[in-house]
Amino acid sequence: MLLGAYIDASRQSLGLDIGAGTGVLSLMLAQRNPTIQITCIEIDEKSSDECSANIKESPWSNRIQLIHHDFIEYQFTHKFDLIFTNPPYYLTDNSSNESNERTKHITPESLLSWLNKIANLLTIKGEFWMIWPSETSQKIIEIAHDSGLHVAKKITVYSKKNKLSRNILCFSREKKEGFNDEQFIIRNHDNSYSDAYRSLTSDFHYTEFNA
Repeated sequence: MLLGAYIDASRQSLGLDIGAGTGVLSLMLAQRNPTIQITCIEIDEKSSDECSANIKESPWSNRIQLIHHDFIEYQFTHKFDLIFTNPPYYLTDNSSNESNERTKHITPESLLSWLNKIANLLTIKGEFWMIWPSETSQKIIEIAHDSGLHVAKKITVYSKKNKLSRNILCFSREKKEGFNDEQFIIRNHDNSYSDAYRSLTSDFHYTEFNA
């Protein structure tokens, strides 16, 4: 929800959702931008089936395409001005450990290959958005830099005040002096949603929410 609400897709025309899962991010962006064309790619069969069903049932099915394939192996025919993902969450140095689930772990070497492909698919003025655990965000910023991707925005997300959670990161191929560094708190001390969260995500709720 938070990543999809933060991404500004208003100026983009071609989007790529890597590891689309059930398609939530793509549906959110298609809702906000009435002209954007989005390609979803998802390797997991069950998730791909759910994504396909969600796209077909949505009002934006004519603008979202689903590819059931591995992102690294698939040969795309054009570049994108917006790429976004909720990626594998944990960096690991042991790629041979069978207990490391594919959707939960990725080695620095694999991450570099993954980011290299993203950089090659991104237009020079395009943006790449992702969400990542805060404890290893600096590491991914460094790896992305080696791929030719430079951090343009960093949103430090707190589940509650002083309770660090994760970072939303926006990268571009253009290197700029400095970058926007923001903080965002999801819940108040009483566990209610913050005004900032309500305002940011208001387009994606049918009714007022208090949980």
